[in-house]
Amino acid sequence: MNLIIASKADSASINLRDRLLEMSPWEKCGNFDGNHMWKLTETCGDFCIKGTYLVCINQIHIHAERIDEIFEKENNTKINNIIFLSRHKAASGKPSLTVHPIGNWGKAEYGGEEGKITPTSPKIMTSLLREIKKNQLEGFDVCFEATHHGPLLNTPTIFLEIGSTENEWEDELPAQSLIKSLLEVKYIDGNNVIGVGGGHYTPRFTEAALTHKVNFGHMIANYGVPFVNTKVLRNAIEASNAEGVYFHKKAMKKSTYRQIKEELENENITVFKQADYSKIT
Repeated sequence: MNLIIASKADSASINLRDRLLEMSPWEKCGNFDGNHMWKLTETCGDFCIKGTYLVCINQIHIHAERIDEIFEKENNTKINNIIFLSRHKAASGKPSLTVHPIGNWGKAEYGGEEGKITPTSPKIMTSLLREIKKNQLEGFDVCFEATHHGPLLNTPTIFLEIGSTENEWEDELPAQSLIKSLLEVKYIDGNNVIGVGGGHYTPRFTEAALTHKVNFGHMIANYGVPFVNTKVLRNAIEASNAEGVYFHKKAMKKSTYRQIKEELENENITVFKQADYSKIT
């Protein structure tokens, strides 16, 4: 079963939760963290299947460590995938609609644990990105973000976010766009990969995902590359159920790219090129 989590400490999260309750059929089914809990009464798309749970927690979600274990124990059920509804904050203030995996390549400054990542689902996250692009609002960017922040969980998890200021967080239109995408998403099969290199907003990986049948799991931006070694990459591949690695090599130092690529080849880890993926028709 799938689980959607909102946070009372995040106005965008509550906005998204309220739109989800308005736009799809739910019934109350108890309480969690002292708040109402809901269950979906009919299937809406590939993620929001009948029986999906929706909960609201009191704390900010980046610090909701092991909440999957807590939920499963309290409700005697197994959770397969989690989506956190969240705000996105950026200094640029650029309106944006984003999805991303979670974890920390280095220090854990915003939840989670140092050097640990949460499993993610490339098919869910990438299919959702494509659906958000289809429903894109004028003036809003649509993109992945590289893996960053907590919490640390055992269950495949992604964040679905409205950015980047309070004006967008509390505006019903971007929330409706994201929820429409969540309720209508259809999964597309493709090569599961992790991404290495480039900026935080992963322009190369976003573009590849929107045009080709490739599904991205964990993504390591240039600021995370100093923490990369073959052990880290193998862990990211495993946590993403991925087949190999795709580089944004033009955005990396040539020496760094060559070193990592050589290490991967020595470990028999596949390095993909965009030509290896089928185009979306």
